[in-house]
Amino acid sequence: MKKSQPSRYTTPTRQAATRSRQNITAFAYLAGVFVVGVVVILFLQGRLVIGGVPSGIILQFLQDDLARSAYFGGNKVALHDRLDEMGIEEAMKDYYRPQISDEGVLDQHIHQILYDRTGYIGEAYQVNGQGVLVLKDD
Repeated sequence: MKKSQPSRYTTPTRQAATRSRQNITAFAYLAGVFVVGVVVILFLQGRLVIGGVPSGIILQFLQDDLARSAYFGGNKVALHDRLDEMGIEEAMKDYYRPQISDEGVLDQHIHQILYDRTGYIGEAYQVNGQGVLVLKDD
């Protein structure tokens, strides 16, 4: 009886399968690097908004030693004062003004973002039962 020879095209060789897995892994790695690169570029250009705060303002905050130490030290009053000195509230208002034309609503929106991120309650506001800032009654 003659032995039959294996067909050339029945299954891929082990090398081809390994090469295919390596190609897929390399593609996934490059795609991940690309996505991370795009996010970093957008962040550095100030085109991303994280938690309602434009990334350019986050970078400005992170570069300020006093603001960072007040934030991470939990000193809400010192943080608010420092953010005010840095012009953060005004910069955020400038960012949101094209979308929110009413200055009262804009002010409340910015203070809500700052309250959500820092816990500081502005002098003109109080927190209601739902955690939303509302103007104090005079």
